[in-house]
Amino acid sequence: AYLEGDFCFIGDDDLYAVFLAQRSDDWGDSNVHECDFSCDDGTLSFTAWEENATDEISNYDWDGMEPCQSGDTVGMLLNFNEGTLTVYRNNRRLGVLKVGLSGPYCWFVHLFK
Repeated sequence: AYLEGDFCFIGDDDLYAVFLAQRSDDWGDSNVHECDFSCDDGTLSFTAWEENATDEISNYDWDGMEPCQSGDTVGMLLNFNEGTLTVYRNNRRLGVLKVGLSGPYCWFVHLFK
């Protein structure tokens, strides 16, 4: 669905109940339900399966962190066997953004003007 204006899963207290209602045994041991790679500065933000948004970790530096520029191609590889999310920029592997992931995930894109 198209939404005009800013929208982001991280820090939106209203969405936590929706996420928690979808949790099942399929999620395994993972306590992460959302990861966000910022093309602006290359940082990672994520939230855990907690009942309040104060448990989010924002603007986390990670090995391989690089910002993107206009025209870059960004790729992400979610490896369910290893439980990792790896980031690529212009077909070059930057590094592993997050480890310890399990369960079903959905993708979203967060764009800024």
